[in-house]
Amino acid sequence: MKFLNSIKEYILLIILIFIISSCNKNNDDNIIVDYGGAAQYFINNQTAKNIIIIFQKSEELGLEIDTTNVIEKNTSSKILEDAIIGANPVPKNSFREIKIYESTDLNNPFIILSPVENEDWTIISQDLGSSAYGLTTYEIKLTD
Repeated sequence: MKFLNSIKEYILLIILIFIISSCNKNNDDNIIVDYGGAAQYFINNQTAKNIIIIFQKSEELGLEIDTTNVIEKNTSSKILEDAIIGANPVPKNSFREIKIYESTDLNNPFIILSPVENEDWTIISQDLGSSAYGLTTYEIKLTD
């Protein structure tokens, strides 16, 4: 029995030495940095009506359909945030379709963006780092 305990201790010591020797100090040469970009999309409702947006996300985002809360007249509201590793998101890669409805009539959109084009949006701020990736804020301003 004493012999088995000695073998167990010996094996445990070997395992412990192996684990400790396998641990490597954090080395800057082993750090991998994947830069990515992000985008925020706002609807600026400068119309005389309260609106609701129903949009379909792009295929890259799973083709999900999403709906905003009521965006009151003379207010701006963020409808989506998107982020991608290795690229800066742009509207045509984030959305497949956008329909804008008056909040009292969800049967008849008064604007349909299909397909969504980058030119439909205005960049209202952009913070790109030295990597050329960062946050871009886009907006569509609706007027009567």
